Amino acid sequence: MMKKVGFVGLGAMGLPMAQNVLKQGFELHVAQHRNPEPIRTLESQGAQVHSSVEGVLRNSEVVISILPTDKEMNDVLLSDDVIDSFQKNAILIEMTSGSPDAIKKLHAVYQEHGIRVLDAPVSGGTVGAENGALTVMAGGETATLNEVEDVIDAMAQNVYLVGEVGAGNAIKAINQMLAGIHMIATSEAISLAKELEVDSAMLKEVIGNSSGASWMLMNKLDSIVNEQFEPGFKLNLMKKDVQIAVDEGRTSVLPLASLALQLYKSSQQENSELDFAAISKSIIR
Repeated sequence: MMKKVGFVGLGAMGLPMAQNVLKQGFELHVAQHRNPEPIRTLESQGAQVHSSVEGVLRNSEVVISILPTDKEMNDVLLSDDVIDSFQKNAILIEMTSGSPDAIKKLHAVYQEHGIRVLDAPVSGGTVGAENGALTVMAGGETATLNEVEDVIDAMAQNVYLVGEVGAGNAIKAINQMLAGIHMIATSEAISLAKELEVDSAMLKEVIGNSSGASWMLMNKLDSIVNEQFEPGFKLNLMKKDVQIAVDEGRTSVLPLASLALQLYKSSQQENSELDFAAISKSIIR
């Protein structure tokens, strides 16, 4: 069992995920960062703090990374100093929601250095991260997943091996495309209910037991109605994820995803740092 775990990326998702790793008894290693609060929190809970990412890697058998975009993933993980700091036989669990092409390129580089990689984006949002109830879409080798299963289980409720490296981010892109579209559809449903003077609680109860039900309707209706848009999953990240889906659909016709992307883009300037449910502000009048 691998007990020494490094964690890179301590944002809204990463911090609670790292805390759950600590709770399960793993030795957690993190690096100082320009935002000191997550580091202070983890250090008070028993994490070991290093001055650099390289220090984290030198002390970790398993490294988890969850960064905002492909750019940050490449900037951090493809530097020569970082690659050279991985322990022999280390495993990288790369959980950034990025493009399949980017994780495939990173995997190819790491293979040359003997570093095993799992492409393992997650779904479940900050609530799932806090509760250790995420869904992991893992791309990679069965043997590699088996070696780090206990680490992933500290953060996740459902773990699926979906194919080779790249397949995890491919399925995540499809999931995010649907989630982004469903959020817009939910906003339109609430807008129509408002115009028709339908009580929102009754809408939720009835539609929740009917064929029009969706996860977004059931879990985001109250936030939209009450205009509570604290993130959560930020709108600018949803725009990024829908963009990945549209870009990956090189030969597919994706009219709904393309329209959703335009709506998220138009809402981004005003609502970028809010929960992506804030797309409803562009729809509900």
